[in-house]
This record gives sequence, structure tokens and C-alpha cells, in this order.
Amino acid sequence: MIKNEIRETLPLPTRIALVRLQGIIMTAHVELELVRLDDGYVLVTKNQSVEAINLFKTMLRNENKPNYVTVLSVIRASEKWQPMVRGIHGFTIKMGFELELPVVTALVGVYSIWGMVTAWKLFNHTKDKDVILWSAMVSACVKSGEYVAAIEPFRKMQFCGVEPNYVSIVGIVPACVNIGALRVGKEIHAYSIKVSSISHVNIQNSLVDMYAKCGSLKASVTVFRGIEKKDFVSWRTLIHGCVENDRFNEALSLFYEMRYCCFEPDESAIREVIGALSKLDEIKIGQCFHSFVLKQGYLGCVSVVTALLHMYSGFGDIESARSLFDHLKPKDLITWSTMIAAYAQSECPSDALDIYQQMQSANEKPNEIIYVSLIQACSSMAAEEIGEGIHAQVIKSGNTSNAFLISSLIDMYCKLGRISQGEAIFSECPNKDLICWSSMINVYGINGHGHEALKCFLGMLKSGIKPNDVFISVLSACSHFLEYEGWNWFHAMEERFGVTPKLAHYACMVDMLSRQGNIEEALEFVNNMPIEPDKRIWGTLLAGCRKTRVSVEISETVANRLLL
Repeated sequence: MIKNEIRETLPLPTRIALVRLQGIIMTAHVELELVRLDDGYVLVTKNQSVEAINLFKTMLRNENKPNYVTVLSVIRASEKWQPMVRGIHGFTIKMGFELELPVVTALVGVYSIWGMVTAWKLFNHTKDKDVILWSAMVSACVKSGEYVAAIEPFRKMQFCGVEPNYVSIVGIVPACVNIGALRVGKEIHAYSIKVSSISHVNIQNSLVDMYAKCGSLKASVTVFRGIEKKDFVSWRTLIHGCVENDRFNEALSLFYEMRYCCFEPDESAIREVIGALSKLDEIKIGQCFHSFVLKQGYLGCVSVVTALLHMYSGFGDIESARSLFDHLKPKDLITWSTMIAAYAQSECPSDALDIYQQMQSANEKPNEIIYVSLIQACSSMAAEEIGEGIHAQVIKSGNTSNAFLISSLIDMYCKLGRISQGEAIFSECPNKDLICWSSMINVYGINGHGHEALKCFLGMLKSGIKPNDVFISVLSACSHFLEYEGWNWFHAMEERFGVTPKLAHYACMVDMLSRQGNIEEALEFVNNMPIEPDKRIWGTLLAGCRKTRVSVEISETVANRLLL
């Protein structure tokens, strides 16, 4: 909102133009007041858009001629209603405002909300575009998710002799981030240095974010270190980048450095650091940071406490997690979900169900994530009756198309020995994705139904779904007397589907050969692996040696490799 002192020293049209140039033109959800000028009426932002439109209609009924700045305000106020915008667009043509660049810019921004076709038409029909219109088109593409298309106007404006300003540069960088266009991002970085726009902290922050999200953390740090006047966003962006790139120690060090530079963290920065601590598995540092959070007064913040719950459950310290959970009031759905998942994954399934009962008493409705955790808990406890009850709730809630839920239900029923029920759920799933198919293939494999697993896998391929790590389940299923098929699919992985075998795939092959008593062939296979075999592979081979009559020499060789 523009301060009163500025209002008093500038003419109203100039003030509104200034607001537009600053990139904060009047938004939709604002009330407008009618101000009388010599050349007509101008609507100034204050609260509701509906009132703005009604005032505009009143103005027209009173035969008061609006100027283009008035129309600008009404366009923004009407952005929720496409027919209204089209009507106002027609009005601008009738009044001769269609060549006014501020009006075109506003229309481009509003039309882009419903798709870019009309926005592009309007943009392309405008001959003398200024930097603000070019920048608006870049931003419209980015906001509409057309990241590749956003690069076109940014490059073309330079070809047309229009120099991008800092708003243009800040607008285009997110497009590079979302499509991983590191090369284009580097070009923009070089251009911003060339035109001296690099001194803007907003551009520097966006470049820090771009490099980090494109996996070039070293360049991100270099840009960050070059910022003379870092703001809080600078620190938070790089901390987030370190966490996203699994550089958790660096994230923690940056946090300490940020505080040394007298920047106090906000809620999001604290969550980032807690997430880093969870990955570092440093429980003592985590406890110290918990104390810091307490001192800073963030223990009443639900999102921060939820992050601490994740951290403690990751450490295996369920008691500390439960203590935090019990003291937090009010609890949101994410908090309930986190605590239920912590118990379900920590071999405390009965406690997960207890928390769910508390949640129901608090009149909270579960989401898909909570249902998945509850189903996992029932599966671990072999709690068939409770599991059926949860299944009934899932059906009642209308979440029967969620892939993770379907997968969990299939797994639960099959672990309870009710494979036919799992098959029925799988068959009734309308849109089977890779998760559903993988779950069913895995169930067949675990239960020794190799032929059914392969039949299911072929059905998945026929449906057009490209396999990835599902080959682990396929190869595992082949270990049950399907050696020929196992070799075929192992070779087809890379040759036909482009999936490079990992240790888990090699382990399946070793298990398959060992189960068939082909220990010498299995040992030769391991020795010729292109990657270093781990203890799991040597352990599988040793187990095969125990079940098969092999020479002492081979058994000793395998045992010695396992002990290395």
C-alpha cells in the first residue's frame, strides 16, 4: 500500500503508474475507492474487487468517461471472471485504449490465468513493446508453467533492442530452475554481470537458488559469497540448497554463520536445519538444536515441532517424539500423521493405532498418508479385523484410487495370507500405475508364485508402463525355479529397457543361482560383476554354500570375503 505522504505529493495517475513500474500493480482481491479527477475517474485499491466493478458500472451509468488508468484497475479487479475480462477488453478497444501499453500488459497478465493462447495473441499483435510488457510475458509464461516458452520472449526482447531489467531477469531464472536449463541460467548470469544488474540482491538470490536446484552447488556458493549485502533470503536460499543437495554439514555450518552475522532464523530456516540434522543422525546436536528452538520460542509453531518429530523418530528416539507430540496444542493433520507414521515404522504398531484413536476423538479426519501408516501397522501386527475396518474407512473416504493406499492394502492382505483379496483390490483399481503393478508382482514373488509374477509383469508392459526398479521383484520371483526366465529378464533390463543393474539386482541373481545349487556359477557371476559386491551379496552366497554340497575351498573363499 502506498503511504499517505506519497499520495499527497503526486498526481493519482502518476502514483498508479509508479506502482506498476515497481512491479506491485493493484491486485485483484482489493477494495477500490472512487476518486474524482479533471479527466474522469480513477479506481484506487483498498479492499474488494466486486465493489470496484460495481463502482465502474455506476460510473458508466452516470456517463462519466473513464481514463485508461481506471480501466487498468478494473481489469485487475475482474481477473477471477473471464467473461468480465473479455467484456472490459472489448470496452478498451471501443474507447481506444487497446494501444496503451499498461492496458495491454494488464490484459496479458490476466488472460494468462486461464491459459496462454489469448495472452500470446494479444502480446504478438502489440507492435511497440516496452520492457515492462516483455517482462510481463516472461512472468506469465513462468506462472503458467510454460517454462521453455518463457525463454523465447526473454531472448527476443534483446534481439529487438530492448534491454531486460532486473524484473525480467528475476522472472526468467525460475524457468531455468524448473526445466534444469543450467546452460541458459549461466547465460542469464553472464548477461546480468554485463549490464551490471548483478548488484541487485534479488537477482543474486535467484541465481543462488538456480545453481543449487540445478545441482551446481559450488557455483551457488560462489554467487552467495559474492553478495555484498546479503539479506535473510540469501542465507535461507543457500541453506535450502545445501539440504536439497545432501550437503547437510554445510547447511548446519551456514546456519551458525548466519547467526554470527546477526541474522535470526525464521520458521522455514529452522525447519531446514532440523531436516539436515535428521539426515546427519547426530542426536546430541539435534537435542541442542531442540533447546535452541525452545529458547527462540518456536515450540508453539506446529511446523517446527513436526520437523522435530521427524528428527527424533529418525533417530529412533520415539519417547522424545511422543513427549513433544503430547505437549503440542493444537495439533494439525501433519502432526498426527507424523506421529502415527513414526510408531508404524518403529515396530510399535499398537501405539500407532492408539494415536489414531486419539485423533478420531479430536474429530480430525485422516488423509491418505495416515491411512497408509495405519495399514502398515495392521500388517505388522497381523491385525486382520482392524485392517478390514481401516479398509472400509478408505472406501468410505473415496480414496480408492490412491496408488500408495492400493499398494498398502494389497501388501497387508497378502501378508495376512489372503492373496485372493489382494488380487481383487488390484483388479478393481481403475488406473494402475507402476506402484500398484510393482506391489502385486512383489506379493507373487514373496509367496513363491513366480509364474503369476511374470504374468503380472507382462501385463504391466502391455499396459504401456515402463519398468524401473520393479525388476528387483521380477528377478526375485524368478528365484523360485525360473532360472531361464531370470537370465532373460536380467539381460533385457539394460538392453531393452535401459535400466542399469544395481547391487539389489545382482543380489537377486546370486540368490537365484544359489537356490538352484549353482554355487560355482554364482561365485563366477559375483567375481565378474562390474561393481563391487557388498556384504549382502556375499552373505547370500554363503547361505547357498551351507545348503549345497560345495568344496571347503569355495566356502572359505566366500566367508573370507564376507569378513573383509
